[in-house]
Amino acid sequence: MAKDRVLITITYGKMEDAYILETLYHIESELKKIGIEPIILQVYMPGSKLRISVNGIELKLDENFLENIISTAIEVLSLNNYVENKQYIKGRIAAAKSI
Repeated sequence: MAKDRVLITITYGKMEDAYILETLYHIESELKKIGIEPIILQVYMPGSKLRISVNGIELKLDENFLENIISTAIEVLSLNNYVENKQYIKGRIAAAKSI
């Protein structure tokens, strides 16, 4: 069974901010349980503030951080599946009209 993939990007400017990686590894296991394969990308840019994004959608770092990542991953994949299915259906309709 192929898994859906999401890209989780963490950008941090201080080594102390790397503590968030432990949380991301927990989130990674939670996402795998529901069939989503997360790819975690770390970007260290000295002086930048801590930022986390899922497929380019930046998230707030608050007490609902875990739930926000999981729900954003599901929303992103749902939208991607909708777009793919819409294109497939349009192609099938175009083929049916040409017959």
